[in-house]
Amino acid sequence: MSDTNKDNPIYTPHAPSNAEEKSENIANNSKDEDTSYEWGKNPNTLENLKKYQFQKGTSGNIMGRKPNFDKLSKQLKELADEETYNWNKTKSNGTRKQQVLERIWTDAINGDLKKIQLLAWFGCLD
Repeated sequence: MSDTNKDNPIYTPHAPSNAEEKSENIANNSKDEDTSYEWGKNPNTLENLKKYQFQKGTSGNIMGRKPNFDKLSKQLKELADEETYNWNKTKSNGTRKQQVLERIWTDAINGDLKKIQLLAWFGCLD
């Protein structure tokens, strides 16, 4: 090797950093080394959690109670039993409920996998 390589090596080990001193300081900085708290009772942790808690009288559910569809459900049930007719009102197509059920079976027969899964899940294919 030439003398220039000895003077300017590619790798120069650096002096030890202050990491060792920092790790010692961290251990010395803890105020309550001898004090042990029960699980979830550390006052530092409880103090940090206060900013994330809801204020007294405020609900955690911002959107409020989930919507209730009682009226819609009642009206749909009434319409389910209504009989419908073809375009010139000469032939009955059956009730709306019957038409939906027949459509599920028709789609399943024609290969609609979702309808087949639905029928299998309800045990109609057993």
